[in-house]
Amino acid sequence: MCSIAPFLPPGFADVPAATWCRHGYVDDDADIGALLRGIDAVVRQPKPSDLPKPSMDFLAQSRRHGDHGANFRAMLIGIHSIRVPPPGLMDAQDATPTTPVAVLEAPRSYGDDDDAAKGDTIATIKTTLPKKKQRDCGAEYDADIDAAFRVMETDPMERPSTDYLSHAQAGAMMMTDRAELIKKMHRFSRHYDLAPGALHPAVSYVDRFLSVKKITGGDRHGKLLLLGATAVFAAAKYEDRATSWRINADDVALYAGTTRSEVLDAERELVAALGYRLSGPTAYTFVDHFMRHHGHGDSHSQTLLIKSLAHHLADMALLDYRCVAFLPSAVAAAAIFLARLVLGCCSTTAPVAGYVPEDVSECMEAIYEMHENLPVWPGCAEMMADFELTTRLTYSMPHYSALTCRK
Repeated sequence: MCSIAPFLPPGFADVPAATWCRHGYVDDDADIGALLRGIDAVVRQPKPSDLPKPSMDFLAQSRRHGDHGANFRAMLIGIHSIRVPPPGLMDAQDATPTTPVAVLEAPRSYGDDDDAAKGDTIATIKTTLPKKKQRDCGAEYDADIDAAFRVMETDPMERPSTDYLSHAQAGAMMMTDRAELIKKMHRFSRHYDLAPGALHPAVSYVDRFLSVKKITGGDRHGKLLLLGATAVFAAAKYEDRATSWRINADDVALYAGTTRSEVLDAERELVAALGYRLSGPTAYTFVDHFMRHHGHGDSHSQTLLIKSLAHHLADMALLDYRCVAFLPSAVAAAAIFLARLVLGCCSTTAPVAGYVPEDVSECMEAIYEMHENLPVWPGCAEMMADFELTTRLTYSMPHYSALTCRK
């Protein structure tokens, strides 16, 4: 067994060395103090004399009064104070405290007045934020959203043709065929518990696709079923990211009686025909938007009932091909007016986002006629039964005279 002689740097010849054992170095009672003295280590607390001393220029400055120079003092003196009203000062017209008003002096004017031409003129900028403006911030924000929605819903690239059954499909598809397809799409979305409102963009996708693509070939029924299921699948994925946990392309293929590859091909063909525009607002979107606040004189619970019934009536409007000609906001307003009539609200004729009942009377009558002819329209009875089962509510349309009466 070999051993290694300990290596000692120069100057450490007189310092006892530690010996090595299997578990490390053993001090063997080595004199640590001698080791420290051998390397000239300081083993005492530092004294003030050991610390670095500031320069004489620094010591010459006054620490008591903060002498930072004449320029700095002049800058501090030049800052104007802000006049704030004392606490407790109340506005004469409002019982709540008013917003403080700050009067600041600016070096020059920021306007187009004559004082701007004078370089030495001091302009006064008066800034205040009235409480009324604070209350109106939400209304202004809602108005911006409403304006954006109204522009999007009128975009020709996101609007289906109002006569595609007779032109694009050349009469090979009837209104009842379309209603039967939407009935199956509704059943498909309910079976997989997809996102609420996903049926509306899905129907819009189908209408827009059929406006530019004619269904040809032998199995028209199978192709329409694949188109409807694919549209629901695409709309649900756009509305809710959790859709992929509930359904996938294999489930769509099983429902439509096709293969997975055919579903993926149909989805690619669908979004390409739509120009990859999938985000347009629907009647479901506008019902939520119009009912975000309490109605005119309606309680909170009554507003929730109106909203729920309006969503259901807007769903039923999807079955009627005549409603394709109306903007989604008009369909939403018509559904809200009808829901108010059914529930007997005091705000029956109150405007809805600029709409009055006369503006959407045709759409209201179309939805009303669907309830009067349930056996004629496929899907109407099923949607009504589904609504009653989900909400535990039953409803019936009032007499037609209540619909045509105008106050």
